[in-house]
Amino acid sequence: METEIIKFLSEFTTIKPGKISGDTLVNFDLGVDGDDGVELLLEYAKKFNVDISGISESYFGPEGVPFLWPFHFIRLLLGYRPSRLVPLPVSQLVKSAEAGKWVNM
Repeated sequence: METEIIKFLSEFTTIKPGKISGDTLVNFDLGVDGDDGVELLLEYAKKFNVDISGISESYFGPEGVPFLWPFHFIRLLLGYRPSRLVPLPVSQLVKSAEAGKWVNM
């Protein structure tokens, strides 16, 4: 299952599969955010037959580029993680697909 999900994420993000693992964070490491994050989860749910109605955390921020984007970009490169967003590891997508419903970690 992990191989199929990594392939799906690779196609969605255009990041090579070899750079994606179970520990990769979809929102922080792959840069998926905003409307793209919602679209990813909807496509994932459909493709892997996962009930995502149980999602209660916020994994993706708002769409758009902040006015001070260079400052925010540098902070992200230095490892800053927005506190209001919950990390979304690939392994969580794998476990949810195996269970057929959203699994909180």
